[in-house]
Amino acid sequence: MDPSEENLDEFVSELTRCQMDLFYFIRALTGDMHAAYDIRQAVNMVLWKKREKFRPGSSFKNWSFQIAQLEVKSHLRKQRKSPLVTFDDKLFDLFATEFADTVDELPERRAALSNCLAKLTPKDTELLRHRYWSGGSLETLANDTHRSVGTLKARLHQLRAGLRRCIEGQLHQPESS
Repeated sequence: MDPSEENLDEFVSELTRCQMDLFYFIRALTGDMHAAYDIRQAVNMVLWKKREKFRPGSSFKNWSFQIAQLEVKSHLRKQRKSPLVTFDDKLFDLFATEFADTVDELPERRAALSNCLAKLTPKDTELLRHRYWSGGSLETLANDTHRSVGTLKARLHQLRAGLRRCIEGQLHQPESS
């Protein structure tokens, strides 16, 4: 096989492998799931255009995250016209660097979260789904379940804290042989 074909095969393999981490990285930086999809697509286009610069054996993830960071900055600059978006560039760079350093933990964190979510009661699972997946308001759920919004907010706070403890506990358990 021609070396350039091998490089292209490795490039495509690395690009495919990093899509989920790239999405989570972009989403963490933007806080917007829809923007993250669009920005990831833009990052993929830049990566494809610059594929000749990829060196097999180097860290594709670091390279793609650097490009993603630039694309997110560009997106945020365009959004700065909105009075709601104010993000200091130095803070952004610090956050992006910190997140990039921990992204390798994401698969383990997702698995731990899944295990912890499985331990919840159906009522708590419904509350989390309503709040974080359906995008419904707490007022609607409060009316539907005959609970107060304050009660739901307090329970969400307790659930988040409990899930955080559960995840950290699972991540720090010694592996069994």
